[in-house]
Amino acid sequence: MTTFEQIAINIRPRLLELCERFLTMRQLPEEAEDMVQETLFRLWQMHERLDDYASPEALAVTIAKNVCIDLLRRQQVPTNTLHDADVADSRAADQDLLSHDMHQQIEEALNRLPATQRRMLTMRSEGMTIDEISTICKTTKQSTKTMISAARRTMAELLKKGGLR
Repeated sequence: MTTFEQIAINIRPRLLELCERFLTMRQLPEEAEDMVQETLFRLWQMHERLDDYASPEALAVTIAKNVCIDLLRRQQVPTNTLHDADVADSRAADQDLLSHDMHQQIEEALNRLPATQRRMLTMRSEGMTIDEISTICKTTKQSTKTMISAARRTMAELLKKGGLR
């Protein structure tokens, strides 16, 4: 299974939920499936470069949000009603709590990685290139890619299992 296929299978339910929530606020929930398909299509167009991103899943979420916003702009759906503001405030508070919890889970999962994998993954998430990381860590480019890939797999497994505490 390719990296793209793994990402698509794992992220699809989350993208659908995100698009449904996003578009339900604007009375367009039937468009959510199309927006997920568009997101996955755009992600596929980038499939050869996915290893260049610290978090392809975060990239997919960003693409999905932008696809939904583009649709809303094309539909010229008003987005500034009082009700929408209340819903947005409520969701923002919920998102802050989820974000804080997810951040803690990610930190716990990171702490369970071997030191070298944790270091390389951290450098990659900070935007360093594979070449830069391999130079700093005195490893080959392929070894660096393998270590980062293994770290990502381990992180995904730990986060999927939950209950890290």
